[in-house]
Amino acid sequence: MATAHPSARPFDLDALEFHVVRTMLFERLASPVGRSAVEAVGPDADHATTVAGLQATAALAARLRDGAELPLWGAVEVRSWLVPFGAGEHALQTRELADLKRLLRASERCRRWLLAGEPALAEFAAPAPDLEDLVAELELLVDDRGEVLDSASAKLASIRLEIEQARLAVEAVLARVLAAADVRKHLQAPEPAWRHGRPVLQVKAEFRQRVAGVLHDRSASGATLFVEPEAVVEAANRLSDAQSAENREIQVVLADAARGLRRLAAPIRAAVEFVAAADLLQAKARLVAIDGYVVPALVEQGPLRLHGARHPLLLRQRDAAAIVPLDVALGDPHPMLVVTGPNTGGKTVVLKTIGLLALMAISGLPIPAGAGAQVPFFRAVQADIGDEQAIAQNLSTFSSHVQRIARCLRHASPRALVLLDELGAGTDPEEGGVLGYAVLEELLRAGAFAVVTTHLGRLKDFAYQHAGAENGSMAFDGESLRPLYRLDLGIPGSSHALDIAHRVGMPAAVVARARELLGVRDQSLDRVIERVQAARRDAEADRRRTADLTRAAAAKQEELEDRMAQAVRKENWLQEEADGVVDAELRAAQAALEEPLAALAIAPGVHGERARALQRIVAAMPKRAAVHRRRMQFCHALKKGDPVFLPRWHRVCPVHKVDRIRETVTVDYGKVKMEVPFEDVSWLQPLSS
Repeated sequence: MATAHPSARPFDLDALEFHVVRTMLFERLASPVGRSAVEAVGPDADHATTVAGLQATAALAARLRDGAELPLWGAVEVRSWLVPFGAGEHALQTRELADLKRLLRASERCRRWLLAGEPALAEFAAPAPDLEDLVAELELLVDDRGEVLDSASAKLASIRLEIEQARLAVEAVLARVLAAADVRKHLQAPEPAWRHGRPVLQVKAEFRQRVAGVLHDRSASGATLFVEPEAVVEAANRLSDAQSAENREIQVVLADAARGLRRLAAPIRAAVEFVAAADLLQAKARLVAIDGYVVPALVEQGPLRLHGARHPLLLRQRDAAAIVPLDVALGDPHPMLVVTGPNTGGKTVVLKTIGLLALMAISGLPIPAGAGAQVPFFRAVQADIGDEQAIAQNLSTFSSHVQRIARCLRHASPRALVLLDELGAGTDPEEGGVLGYAVLEELLRAGAFAVVTTHLGRLKDFAYQHAGAENGSMAFDGESLRPLYRLDLGIPGSSHALDIAHRVGMPAAVVARARELLGVRDQSLDRVIERVQAARRDAEADRRRTADLTRAAAAKQEELEDRMAQAVRKENWLQEEADGVVDAELRAAQAALEEPLAALAIAPGVHGERARALQRIVAAMPKRAAVHRRRMQFCHALKKGDPVFLPRWHRVCPVHKVDRIRETVTVDYGKVKMEVPFEDVSWLQPLSS
């Protein structure tokens, strides 16, 4: 298939080093099956599909943090032979059948595992075919080593029983032969051996005529002959015939299996692709759970916001902790950012970080950034980064730059991200400046998101003259003459070319003369910019200190609120415990008084009347307590299916029906339904239940 010309491709993956992302994903796969899915990773055409993939990634990452992982073990690659097999161009082998069984078994495990998870994971697994029955059939056909099982067919099981019986018969005959002393003394070794599937004795060469039988082989030295005794030939023939029958039946089993698998070719291919996709999903989730990446919000329309962003390639370096994170926003409200600053300040890293993270997000991948990252669903990401010459096309550096910029402009739209490094460089500064100015105007007119780096003073003024653009600069420490690799927004930066030249060894006289030639006006402007940048750094330091204090206060407030909530919960627990103790004590007292009062109540005269009055008081005791009111409220609010605790029987039963007029509850007590009064119901659950 012909490859699209680079100018026709909307996403410039090579310039933004997208291969770095694929390499990271390769390293986080759990099986070789996922490699094809990683190789296919790239910007998706459908927003909803990409968002669903990001949601599944976030859900799986949460499971990974809890120690759970997808059950992908055992999955092996089968597509090298599966495609020609499906086309009838490949004969199925037992080892391949075992590999397919292992892969489909992993597919079934993953499918069930995901379907039982969060909605995003269940949605991811929903298209996967249900091949549980096929896996069960394959489990009866072959084991994981590729051996066809006795359960593959009744005939095969019967043949293998014959083989075992024939083998025992051969061993019995050999034992009788070896028991003869006149045979043993002519042997090189007393143990029988097998040659070409036949049982043989190891006979000394000089005694060949003393042992009757068929010669099958001889040792390399010629000192040992392998002779099949005449007495065992018939038993060995029966064994050989049974083994041949076994091989024929195995071929029948494989042929039947091949016909069945070809009928299920489509769902089998779908299962293989599902395993690859699941492996990729887990690799993406590992970036979140293990490497600290975040799942960005992917919006159809809206600004690009990155906080604490870092380039994945820098994170792989040994001193990753020293990376200065990038904070940037495009389209909120300015869609264009013009970045200036020293050559060694990291402008190109800013471009590549923004571009690569945008590509990752629209490819459904998590990104190395802080929480709250948001990326528009770009339809094109174009870049002109680097100064390599197009030698094959006989183009100069400037010509190749112009070609790439022209390609970027062709793709420019409100749904595109354009990244231009050193705009206007490579030619006369005046002409390069006006050409760059026109390019920026065209990008603004097209409504594209754009980040542009430059050294040209004419382009530094662009953002001040156009509402859709904003200046940015790479921070530089004027005292140490070292770049800080931090992007500051709102002001242009100075190239600090003379300062850097002096620091890296340019003769002082040359630098001094250059400063004279630069002129007073330009130096004054640089000094103004430096003062503004210093003031901005001080303000940023104050803002960080204020933010730290705010976070500390918020954390303290959250701690106090948590303690308050715990105190309230503890108070409620203590109240419920006290109510439970009161309820239990009242019931115990009532039970202790019932029997003696009943005996006294039948007494004649005044004593009986007093006893009956006491009975009425004791019966009313629980109803006058706060516990009773709480029980009544609880029971009146019950509905079918609610669990209730019956203290008299010390059992939790589900409610079947509530009679609020008669104040009774019908519960399912085992297999029978039992009606109990509200008084026999507790709203408390026993600790042992």
